[in-house]
Amino acid sequence: MNSAQQEQLLKVGTYLKDLRQEKGKTVDEVANQIFIRPALVKAIEVGDWESLPEPVFVQGFILRYADYLGLNGREVSKQFEPTPVAVLPDPQLATLGSVEGVVKSEDKHGLKVLSKAEPIIREGSLTKPGTGNNRGLWFTGAAVVAAAIALIAFLTTRNTPQQANPSDPVEESAESAADNVADTAETTATAESEPVATNAAPITFDVNLEDDAWMRVTVDGEEVYEGTLRAGTRESWTAQNELLITAGNSGGVLYSFNGSEESRLGAPGTVSNLTLTPETDPETLPNP
Repeated sequence: MNSAQQEQLLKVGTYLKDLRQEKGKTVDEVANQIFIRPALVKAIEVGDWESLPEPVFVQGFILRYADYLGLNGREVSKQFEPTPVAVLPDPQLATLGSVEGVVKSEDKHGLKVLSKAEPIIREGSLTKPGTGNNRGLWFTGAAVVAAAIALIAFLTTRNTPQQANPSDPVEESAESAADNVADTAETTATAESEPVATNAAPITFDVNLEDDAWMRVTVDGEEVYEGTLRAGTRESWTAQNELLITAGNSGGVLYSFNGSEESRLGAPGTVSNLTLTPETDPETLPNP
């Protein structure tokens, strides 16, 4: 973001934060209702532009935030305008103070063909078919092919039988190869006869989303997912020691623990937390 956008973001964010506090709403409640992470709500309110995505997405967050607070979201979001961008035809223009060298997000990963490149022919390189250098190479190649054909004919017409040597290295190599094949077959048969051990994870957590919900999942101390899951989504996570789940709008989340019947994680519009270990009894889990 440029300095103008940062100033706009701070002004709008402060306004939304003050109104949220007047209405007695928490950051988590806002994040749950507009389906973004609480950290992004905080970043908008304090103007922390480094923690936010592209300005066009920030404008959408502001629109939904303002709508949730009962404002005209479209009008409020206009107070934060993504900077008009243009593709620079000349890289040197990027050094001028009057031009902001920004490329449209939809074009920044694309390539545009400006003109068709003509082949560069250097001295001593191949030229078009029919020129002198190509003719010389053609005759040279023909001579090599003819010599190869003559050599093959000579070798195939020779008739000089040789007596087999009992200690011929070729026969010894063949015997070694046969022994290796036999050893490999024996090893494979032994491996196939032994049962394969399978270790099932002691914690399995499945979710079925009836409504959009923000979720954060931590597996054995490592955060593996944080984001908004849409209605109709099915996900599954496994852990060895501990699995932590935090869900907004938990009334729209159906879950199953270690193959149990589906249960509802919480009440609609509420944030729920769940801790699962191998010792967790499914019958003690919440089922509103």
